[in-house]
Amino acid sequence: MAGSTPIRVLQVVPSLSCAAGVANFVYNMEYYHDEKRVHYDFLHHAISDGRYFHSKRYDDELEAHGSAVYTVNYAGDGLLRFTREVHALFEEIGASYDVVHCHMPNSAFTVLREARNHGVEHRILHSHLNNSSDVFLHRLRNMPLNAWGKRYATDNIACSQEAGRFLFGMKSFTVINNGIPIDKYLYSDADRRVLRAQLGIAPEEIVIGSVGRFVKQKNYGFAIHVFAEFHHSHPQSKLLILGDGEERTALEALSIEKGLSDSVIFPGVRNDINRFYSVMDVFFMPSLYEGLPVSAVEAQAAGLPCVYSESVPRETDITNNGIFIPLTSPVSEWSKGLDDSIMRGRSDKNNVALLEACGYSAEANAELLMQHYEAMIRQV
Repeated sequence: MAGSTPIRVLQVVPSLSCAAGVANFVYNMEYYHDEKRVHYDFLHHAISDGRYFHSKRYDDELEAHGSAVYTVNYAGDGLLRFTREVHALFEEIGASYDVVHCHMPNSAFTVLREARNHGVEHRILHSHLNNSSDVFLHRLRNMPLNAWGKRYATDNIACSQEAGRFLFGMKSFTVINNGIPIDKYLYSDADRRVLRAQLGIAPEEIVIGSVGRFVKQKNYGFAIHVFAEFHHSHPQSKLLILGDGEERTALEALSIEKGLSDSVIFPGVRNDINRFYSVMDVFFMPSLYEGLPVSAVEAQAAGLPCVYSESVPRETDITNNGIFIPLTSPVSEWSKGLDDSIMRGRSDKNNVALLEACGYSAEANAELLMQHYEAMIRQV
């Protein structure tokens, strides 16, 4: 089939939010793919009774590229309804796909089972995290769901060795890096000046930056506590957190409680997020867990020094300009880590060449993924 008609692939993702790492990964894979070889459609559940969870999302753009975007109601609103809707959708379209590529391990038990039951021979489970949840009860729930879902996968992919070992254990898996369009994220003096002026940030002020969904996993409440310590000794500083999500109201309240309402900036979800890395002086990721975060790759393309929690895989430090700090360390140690990283400054290495050599070009990753699909089809 690979030599005649395009391989038809259904990408199943939690959302197509512009702020979500998985969404950015599949968007980049679609953007750089060859339509003569592979055709991508998409399914997500970031919707509830017709209300989309995210205002900035890739749905319309992907449809304009020629992809179909299907939705079912959010699984968290009712697993039985989610299961019924996935079944109904596969009854309608399932037989038309050569590959179903599922990026939702705790929903694979439904998605990949329906794919199998509707004749899809090639079923991929893709691991993007090194943990299943930040909530203990959710981890207990997800463990059997993940195990059940793995039974229906014919092929395993992960974004990093650590994410692969977490989900697949001793079973084989292929690592496909979270590649980005590297040139798009390079440092720009012009972007730094223009955006700082728009945000009310003085040229001499220090900017600590974070990018991602406002969820417990990202640990942004802790980030604000660390920034409060840092700001005490560096009053000419700002914390810039790009994204949105369920914790936004609580984070805004915490910044007010800490007396930082003028120093913590929430620009929301942006379509020009690549430009904001030029505004920052250090990238801050105190996450509770990660797979291999796309935003960290983006930050390194911009040459930023990075401060990570030790829960972020070491593979993330591609440019060797990052440090890792235990989550149990006091905020004073985190503040010192930020200070030391800012003193170290932006990397003067050729980050384009380094990221490309390490396999983090979106264009190269899109090619690898297409080759992976083609190899699967040839094996039949």
